[in-house]
Amino acid sequence: MCLICNKFDFEVNTCRWIGCDFCSHWTHTDCAIRNGQIGMGPCVKNGLSSAEMLFRCRACSRTSELVGWVKDVFQHCVRSWDRTSLTRELDFVSRIFRGSEDPRGRKLFWKCEELIEKLKSGLGEPMACKAILMFFQELEVDPLKNQESEEAGRTISPQEAFNSIADVVQEAVRKMELVAEEKMRMVKKARVAVEACEQELKDKAREVAALKMERQRKKIQIDELESIVRLKQAEADMFELRANEARREAERLQRIALAKTKKSEEDYASRYLKQRLDEAEAEKQYLFEKIKLQESLRPTQSSAGTSDPSDMMYNKIQDLLKNMYTTPSNTAATSSDLHSLGAIP
Repeated sequence: MCLICNKFDFEVNTCRWIGCDFCSHWTHTDCAIRNGQIGMGPCVKNGLSSAEMLFRCRACSRTSELVGWVKDVFQHCVRSWDRTSLTRELDFVSRIFRGSEDPRGRKLFWKCEELIEKLKSGLGEPMACKAILMFFQELEVDPLKNQESEEAGRTISPQEAFNSIADVVQEAVRKMELVAEEKMRMVKKARVAVEACEQELKDKAREVAALKMERQRKKIQIDELESIVRLKQAEADMFELRANEARREAERLQRIALAKTKKSEEDYASRYLKQRLDEAEAEKQYLFEKIKLQESLRPTQSSAGTSDPSDMMYNKIQDLLKNMYTTPSNTAATSSDLHSLGAIP
């Protein structure tokens, strides 16, 4: 929680928070800048006093050096930041050292401003990370050079020379250890990347094999579908052929039925006419017999001097018979007339 604004968040591995080296209390960088907790102050290193940018803790009132803190944060966290995070962290450092008066603070401020502009111009994150890390290494070498140049003008005792050599050796060993650790991290990272690539290649190989199997299965399915389509097409052609044959057979049967119907009608008409002719012939024979009978009975009726109504019938029948002999085709009409006269029972 921030000692100034009493707020907290979950951001880690960032320059947004500044921690005290002694009491481990934390403060927002922006809050420390606004309240004057960051400023120039005396700093003693290797028995030498110099003015640097310091953070003054509000809880314990002690000061913490900021250049080393920024260097540690960047060395441990810069590779995990994306482009936006890197730009934001450089902006925090730039605001911290904006009012710096010592050479290291001014150089760090200028370097941050330069990298921010380059990132805006399209510089890649790996190049920016490499540049800031190299800058911190150069920043560590410069004070040693300045110290050596200052001490070269005066005579030092053997103990001081021994201490200076020991400090230089320790610093060199520390830098070598840092470089070794960095190389080890790079090797581990490269090994992890290689293992990830190998695993990805294996996964891709399995995916390729699965895709090949799927492709083969799809090809088999397509072949089966094509064979089914060909079979259905053959069935459709066969059914169409049968339908055409059935249509032709139906037309033939229809023609036969029409011909038979016409013939049946003609046969029926001929049989009907023949029957009517037979009936007319029978009626004619019947009339002849009746006429003969009436002729045989006429002398008796004439002698008696009586008039029989059948004479009128007899005369009419004779007229009809005459017409029948003259026009045989009117047999049906004659028969109907006879029926109307009551001659045929």
